[in-house]
Amino acid sequence: MAIQFDGEFKVARSRADTFEFLADTQKFAPCLPTFQSLGMEDDGTATVKIKIGIGKVRGIATINLALEESESPTRAQYSGKGKVMGSAFNLISGFNLEEIDGGTLVKWSGELKMFGKLVALAGGLIKPIARKDIKRLIDALQIALDPKQAEQASG
Repeated sequence: MAIQFDGEFKVARSRADTFEFLADTQKFAPCLPTFQSLGMEDDGTATVKIKIGIGKVRGIATINLALEESESPTRAQYSGKGKVMGSAFNLISGFNLEEIDGGTLVKWSGELKMFGKLVALAGGLIKPIARKDIKRLIDALQIALDPKQAEQASG
């Protein structure tokens, strides 16, 4: 099962500052919905753990995340391999940054490929939950990158 995702958002932060945040796993990973922990490995990758829930089935997903592409201040791309509840997945996610008046346009995209028991058991439930979690991640990134904009949107 493959899930494609993409979109864009604007922040009032400079492109260089936005890149610095998005290309740093230690800053970026805690924005993941249901974030549990982050451990940096000797090879420069990160082991990230997040809670996963599909219906009444709950578990912890472990992801080995690597910053594969880092072109300051224009592009950051991650790849990840993970395991959750007897299944495995591969993830590619990237950010392209464009300078705009007063800030940065962040264009994001990626693909999640899952296979194994969870796909067989939960099938049709996975895509809507993944899309909801991706939206929560993007919302969290926007707040982290531009807290004033988030305050204006909620107030």
